[in-house]
Amino acid sequence: FSQPVALLLIAILHFLTDDEDPADVIATFRSFMPNGSYLAISHVTGDFRPEAAADAAAVYDRATSAATLRSHAAISAFFDGFELEEPGLVQVPRWRPDHRPPRNLDKVWIYGGVSRKTSTPD
Repeated sequence: FSQPVALLLIAILHFLTDDEDPADVIATFRSFMPNGSYLAISHVTGDFRPEAAADAAAVYDRATSAATLRSHAAISAFFDGFELEEPGLVQVPRWRPDHRPPRNLDKVWIYGGVSRKTSTPD
């Protein structure tokens, strides 16, 4: 690519298992993305109400693809080589807090973040 691009991994990475190494998938994309490109990720988590989230993820065990719940720290690592835009990796309703977040924010089991590639990682 000769111009910046946007890579939107919205509701994608939680369908990759740790054995499929989603961080490596992102690193491959990053290696082709010029500086100034953006990466947006949304990903399910079990950080809020872990038992209910695990029950919901178990439904996917019977589907075509299982859902892998990951923690804030694990999802944050996917942004290596990128600089997170404000407000960082947060529950999706908090990403653009122009409006009051929902009352039951603990029922929002999805983190979202947008980042920008500013240099090639060492």
